[in-house]
Amino acid sequence: MSDSPSIGQELTAELLDERLEGYRVLREVGRGAMGIVFEARQRGLERRVAVKVLPPQLSLRDRTVKRFLREAEAMGRLAHANIVDVYEVGSLGGLHFFAMRFIDGPPLDVVLKAGVLGIGDVIQVGLDVAGAMAHAHSRGVLHRDVKPSNLLRDGERVVLTDFGLAKPTDSDDEGAMTESGDLVGTPLYMSPEQILGDSGGIDGRSDVWALGVTLYELLIGRPPFSGTSAQSILHSILHKDPPLLRRQRADVPRDLEAVILKCLEKDPARRYSGAAGLQADLLAIQGGQSVSARPPRLADPLIRWSRRHPWQTAGLLVGLLGFAIFGKQLSTSRRDLKQTERDKSLAEGQREEARQDKGLALARAELLDATNEWSDARRHAHDPQAYARLRLHAFERVANLMFVMPFDQNPELAAEIMQVYARFSRESDSGDQALANFDLENGNSKSPMTLAMRAAMLEGLDRLEEALSVHQMRSRLYPRSPESWLDGAKVLYRLALRDRASGDDPTARRRLARAVELCDQALTRAVRALNTNQAATVLIERARCLIELDQRGLAEAALLQALANDSARVHARALLQACRQEAEAPETLESVPAKVADPAEPAAADATVAAAEGDGGSPAGGPGSPGGQGARAERGKNAGKPLLPLDSLPLMGRVGDPLDLDRADLAQAGKNLTSIYRGLRDVLRTAAGAAPEPAEGGASGSDSGVQADPVQQ
Repeated sequence: MSDSPSIGQELTAELLDERLEGYRVLREVGRGAMGIVFEARQRGLERRVAVKVLPPQLSLRDRTVKRFLREAEAMGRLAHANIVDVYEVGSLGGLHFFAMRFIDGPPLDVVLKAGVLGIGDVIQVGLDVAGAMAHAHSRGVLHRDVKPSNLLRDGERVVLTDFGLAKPTDSDDEGAMTESGDLVGTPLYMSPEQILGDSGGIDGRSDVWALGVTLYELLIGRPPFSGTSAQSILHSILHKDPPLLRRQRADVPRDLEAVILKCLEKDPARRYSGAAGLQADLLAIQGGQSVSARPPRLADPLIRWSRRHPWQTAGLLVGLLGFAIFGKQLSTSRRDLKQTERDKSLAEGQREEARQDKGLALARAELLDATNEWSDARRHAHDPQAYARLRLHAFERVANLMFVMPFDQNPELAAEIMQVYARFSRESDSGDQALANFDLENGNSKSPMTLAMRAAMLEGLDRLEEALSVHQMRSRLYPRSPESWLDGAKVLYRLALRDRASGDDPTARRRLARAVELCDQALTRAVRALNTNQAATVLIERARCLIELDQRGLAEAALLQALANDSARVHARALLQACRQEAEAPETLESVPAKVADPAEPAAADATVAAAEGDGGSPAGGPGSPGGQGARAERGKNAGKPLLPLDSLPLMGRVGDPLDLDRADLAQAGKNLTSIYRGLRDVLRTAAGAAPEPAEGGASGSDSGVQADPVQQ
């Protein structure tokens, strides 16, 4: 099979015939919300099959692909004469499909257009479908979308198809398949518990309800509940009783009416406990025997009493009406009050989130302006005072950010601020002093924030080897946190570019291969924490390293995986476009020497990383990687596998929750940065020829000569 169709390309029988190996696709026979069905011939066996394909545009959503594959899985569990057989399930190059037995007969909704069915035919349809449902329920599968269009004539029998909304009863992943507010099913045939979203109460009795609605429609020609909109239909199902069958069709047997009305009981406890009970009653009707279903008779005593006491009945009705009105008003008031409270809480949360986003945006803008101001100072090199004044102002702006920036909310931005702070110090010939002050203030602290800030300072001072050592220490002390592994990979990437610029390509490739391994470690931990945003960041960094190693097939797979979990990554899209446009390079990682064990590296990597890469691509350059394959071969191998979502990789549940950052350490780190800033500001003022400013309010010690910053005020 060649490359899968593009997102905007129309999937036709001709196009699918070219790309689907093993089948000769003849024509399109149906189209639905969850796929397109084609008639085909299986090559070799010359078996007539129906191939259901998920359109490429629907493959972008992970939950849609899961739901499609779950349909094939559900049908594959079943083997019954009244259920369509599944022959093969496949996913090639992002195109998901499965082949099943071809049914040449029409669906029952088409048959209904010619008129209602006879009593015997309706009973036989009920027997066929109830038997299929009983088999499915015994195998742990709920259909959840039984309706005439999903029942096909196959000679003298009826078969059940389209398990697109089926749910295995032994699965707990319903939250991954639906979003908040989704209604699972077709409104006209949905049971009350499906409408109310009671996922815990949905079982085989919901399928019994849908079959009861279907049998009612086959007898009368229209479903028992109707409305001008989906909202009114759902309201009718929840609050209205179905019209009696015998009032609309006199030849309907009383027992059959009782059976169907029992299927349509709004309380699941009053319906058949399963499809087997319904099948038994239908067999009893067919054999002329009695059935277990009986129409409700609870109102008969009340009716007789009201006829004997008309005045008391009228008074009781007036009282009940008053109580009903009062109860409704009270319920409405409570509901309105709760809704108001929910709206208020939601608005407060949105305001707080917007405030934090605005603060981060302002911090980034301030950092950019300070960097530009520092660079603009070079144009005033002929004027020492102006040069010193501009640089001092830029330095103070970055230092002020360290006071107002909540480092624990955005560690990445905090590290960037520290890097710029250290770079300014290095270019002012005070970098060593800044690092010495930092170490003096923090002592031997090994908290995550302290180590991250020290590594950021070393990167800003262009001491990358030392920064890499700090990241290795972080990974040993806090092995479950992905940040240290990712930061180490970024430093190795910078070192590799430096080596390559100096002409040392073998060393550069070894560093890049090591960076890929660190990215794999970071990805493992991000997936364990179910942090798809961080995992996307790791995948993008992994792709950058693979591109430098000419492993463009693996890089493309990593970028596609990143976009599948966070489609807003503009950088990933740019890398993917560049990766696809550049020519495939023949060089492979075979020339990379075997990795030498690093004594500073933590013990052996998780075995689960290899399991994850079996689905998403092997690490480049590490032991066990697919050496001897060119970039084109890598892409070809990867094209035959679907990209699994992060939360389906076999990495979760191996360790506990990731370690949380210590708030006390964060507070201490902030105090240390404050002292460093004040000391360096005095150094820069002295270098610029300006005397330290007197302390305000009689401040002493390290605060002397430091004027309160405008941002702090």
